[in-house]
Amino acid sequence: MSSISRVFSTARPVFTSISRTYSTAAESAVTGEGHYKVTQTRSLIGVPKTTIKVLKSLGLGRKIGRPVFQPHNAAAAGKILKVKELVKVENMAGPIPPEGFQRTRATKGYKVVGKMF
Repeated sequence: MSSISRVFSTARPVFTSISRTYSTAAESAVTGEGHYKVTQTRSLIGVPKTTIKVLKSLGLGRKIGRPVFQPHNAAAAGKILKVKELVKVENMAGPIPPEGFQRTRATKGYKVVGKMF
């Protein structure tokens, strides 16, 4: 070993690996009851077909402003990141609220009173 290589081997700084931990909502939801409340805010006109498929897989794409609840997991987080410009996301702790299951439907405009026959 030459004298130059000895100098470099002793002068090398020792880099210790600093372990960083990053927590996501999927990891922090230990009970598994957390959900993302995802609401579509923009239209799909002019959006690539792959992005439309991701929105459909999230349960969106039919009505703007209708919320959909997705569980905290890596798959849902990846889909949301893909369409982040088109949706609004809220982090919900606990179970899905009752209004999350209700779907709005327009009134028929008439009422059936009885049968003719």
